[in-house]
Amino acid sequence: MKICWRYFLRMTVGFVVYALGLIALNFWYSGSSSHRYWLVLLPVLPIIYIVATIIRYVSELDEMWRKIITEAAAFSGIATGFSAISYMFLRDMGAPELRGQWVFCLMWAYYGLGLIFSWRRYR
Repeated sequence: MKICWRYFLRMTVGFVVYALGLIALNFWYSGSSSHRYWLVLLPVLPIIYIVATIIRYVSELDEMWRKIITEAAAFSGIATGFSAISYMFLRDMGAPELRGQWVFCLMWAYYGLGLIFSWRRYR
């Protein structure tokens, strides 16, 4: 249980710094500023930290949970890729444009579905 609190704290710090980066970006960004490209990258640094924290957490899990999470992530990536490519054919037939944030949400939905199926298989 000690591992969970340690990573919970790291994730909380990462999200707080991400929010502060967004606030700083919105406060100091102007279209004519020479530093606008560096400011846009400001929220990216905490995201890299959060990703590294998640990878460290998964690497410290036991073998079964590591396998379950890896299978769910693989299913999510493959299913999201095929869904996005298949939707391109629907878009060519007149369907509305698919925005990136919906693809991101679809990826998490597929991850949840893959987690349920993988967990049930190994319980």
